Amino acid sequence: MKTNKLSRSVFNKYWWIFCVLLIGAFVYHQAIQSKNHDIEESTHRLQELEKEKKLALQEREDLLLQIHSQSDPAWIELVLMKKLGVVPMGQIKVHFTNQNRL
Repeated sequence: MKTNKLSRSVFNKYWWIFCVLLIGAFVYHQAIQSKNHDIEESTHRLQELEKEKKLALQEREDLLLQIHSQSDPAWIELVLMKKLGVVPMGQIKVHFTNQNRL
């Protein structure tokens, strides 16, 4: 009977400490979940930025090659053929059209 009274006395005296600990544990759990979510978002964004960087570096390399090739006659002819559709002398240009037939 004495231990039962003692435990009730301790609980009645210090019940607020248990509540504070419980609230603290809840807040800590929420903070950890929020931090983990932020880490996932940051990791995903980092991967996207790395992909964009890789594409930008490839485009930069292509542009540098085009700049360095501007004095090459074969390059100029290729650009004229691709971009403007110019055909060299002696060659025939064939143009295909898409016709929808029923």
